[in-house]
Amino acid sequence: MITMCSTIANGGTYIKPRIVKAKIDSETGERKEIEVVTKDRVISEETAKNVLSMMESVVAEGTGKNSQVKGYRIGGKTGTSEDGVNTGKYVTSFIGVAPISDPSVAILITLYNPTGEGGHQGGGVAAPIGSQVLGEVLPYLEVVKDGETEEEKAKVVEVPKVEGLSIKEANKILQESELEAIVEGEEIDKESTLVKTQTPSEKILVNKGTKVYLEY
Repeated sequence: MITMCSTIANGGTYIKPRIVKAKIDSETGERKEIEVVTKDRVISEETAKNVLSMMESVVAEGTGKNSQVKGYRIGGKTGTSEDGVNTGKYVTSFIGVAPISDPSVAILITLYNPTGEGGHQGGGVAAPIGSQVLGEVLPYLEVVKDGETEEEKAKVVEVPKVEGLSIKEANKILQESELEAIVEGEEIDKESTLVKTQTPSEKILVNKGTKVYLEY
C-alpha cells in the first residue's frame, strides 16, 4: 500500500522500496549509499496527478479531515473493513502523503480491532494518528510549509556539504549560511580533524539558525 501511495506521489513512476538508506563502516566511517532503483511507469502522470488531488480533497473536506496538519497540504485515504465474517472486529487505516505541493513523506497507519472512544472508522481513529505522525515528521525534516510568505521563505537555506572538510572549515562555511555547527565529544584539533558525517545532510532545506551536527 505504501508503494502504491508513493507511486502516485512520484507522478506514476514505480520506485523500488529501500529498507536501508545507507551503510556506514563503524571503523572507517566510510558511507555507502544504497542505490535508488527507478522502475517502469505504472500509471500516467495525469492519472497520478488526479488521484493525488482526490486524496487532498479527502483530507480537506472528507473522511480524512482529522489527519490535517496546520501549514501543510496533506493527501490521504481512510479505510475500514471487517476482520472476518460476523466477528464484530474491524481493521481501520489511514494512508497519506505530504506535502501535496512537493511530496516527501508517505505513511500508513493500520489499527487492528480498535476499541477506543473513537470507534472503528478510519477517519475517527487512524486519521488522527496520521496527523500526529506527520505533525512531527514534517517539521523534523524541515519541510517548508505551504503558502509561506516571501519573508518566511527568506529564512530558509540549503545545507552545504561539509563532509570531508576540517571542523574549522565546516564551522566557517556553516556560519556563512547562518547555520550553527554542533560538535559533540572531547577536545579536538579543529584544523586537522575531518567531518565524517553531517546531520542534516547536504541540500536539505532548513531554517536559518538550524543546528547541524558534525561527527568525526
